[in-house]
Amino acid sequence: MSGENRKELVDVATTVLGILAATFIPAYISLYLVRYLRSFIHLRYIAAAGVGLSIWYFFDTMNDAAQLDVNSGFSGGLPHLGLIIVFILGITTLAVFDYIAVPTSDARAVIAETPRVKLVSSKAWFLIPAAIAAVSGIHGLGEGWGFGTAASGTGSQSLVDAFGGLSALASYPMHKFLEAAIIAAAYSAYVAGAGTKGARWQIPVLGVLFALPSAIGATIGYSVSLDTTYFFAFGVTSALYAVLRLVEPVRRDFKIGENAPTYLGPKVFAALLIGFLLLYGAALFH
Repeated sequence: MSGENRKELVDVATTVLGILAATFIPAYISLYLVRYLRSFIHLRYIAAAGVGLSIWYFFDTMNDAAQLDVNSGFSGGLPHLGLIIVFILGITTLAVFDYIAVPTSDARAVIAETPRVKLVSSKAWFLIPAAIAAVSGIHGLGEGWGFGTAASGTGSQSLVDAFGGLSALASYPMHKFLEAAIIAAAYSAYVAGAGTKGARWQIPVLGVLFALPSAIGATIGYSVSLDTTYFFAFGVTSALYAVLRLVEPVRRDFKIGENAPTYLGPKVFAALLIGFLLLYGAALFH
């Protein structure tokens, strides 16, 4: 192997290990910390903080998604249409997760009378934080991909340069910590608060769903440059779902397994999407 090839191998390894450490470590600290704080802080305040985080996360990620290219009006062509389709696919994916996780009100009555079925149902609620983690992870795929491309383009061994400077390097793990806190808030509300012991594998799986795509993106992005806007357009939808689900535990009468989680169903997701696209469509005329 030539010296040049060995240098490239080191660069790839440094890139991937760097994004792994900067994503996984703060994510897992956040997931376990928020779960631990559930014992000391009332759930409604954790959920309310999660709503606030989700609102900024939407704003921040929507900018990375080029605001679905709204500024192009009706002249964006197929790339513009592609962003809209990807956004719709994100909402659809979350709707499917939620439909599996939460039974209809009629089914809930049967579940309440059948302890064994109730236990199976409560385990399905894990899909609520898992949906947020998995779809948000696609936004991480875009971040990792962009980082890998930047690392290979700088021709430098320095991760600081690849991140865009010391401030950006410091900001990235902060973002991962706080984004993971949204997932942890949903986990605290719908799994840890369900009256059943959460399996030990659950938080590790949430971390993998959220953080691993960043490493995959960095690995591929090092060699292949790509427009990552579509990843962000898909991932940003997780913020909308997080708000829907985290507003519910803010209620004082929130009781998981009794009056929560609320069945949303396809019509609610369709109405959410229609409302968003209506105002988005009006903005295209600007």
